Amino acid sequence: MLTSISKEDVFRITEAMKSRDGDGIYGYIDRETGEVLTGSEDYPLEIIPNEDNNLRYLQIPQEGSGAGYQDMVNFIETVEDERLRVLLGVAIEGKSPFGRFKDVLRRSDYESELNRWRTFSDKCECDRVVEWLTSKGFSIGT
Repeated sequence: MLTSISKEDVFRITEAMKSRDGDGIYGYIDRETGEVLTGSEDYPLEIIPNEDNNLRYLQIPQEGSGAGYQDMVNFIETVEDERLRVLLGVAIEGKSPFGRFKDVLRRSDYESELNRWRTFSDKCECDRVVEWLTSKGFSIGT
């Protein structure tokens, strides 16, 4: 029988996966119960899996910003407005691409695209988490 992960916990796992190693949220999933344990530098976990119980707990991988960057690239390909597509392409070049990307979308002319980006990004993140969980033998509850 597959251990089920709640949809609410998918969000918590997503936040941990978006973090960078040593910076942000980290966590584990109890393979037996499906409980998601998350911590941070400010709120560390009281129970850290060790050699005695590391088969029971699965560490949530931290993918950093690479997948999010690829989401921006993929989103740009869906933008119909040529001017916006060019602006977004320039925005993701160099340092601080995430902030510049969102700044372009925050312009009043592109508010609907900002909302579309948020939906697109959330779906991509969720899909990655569900794919990872499924590959590890978990099911997603309702």
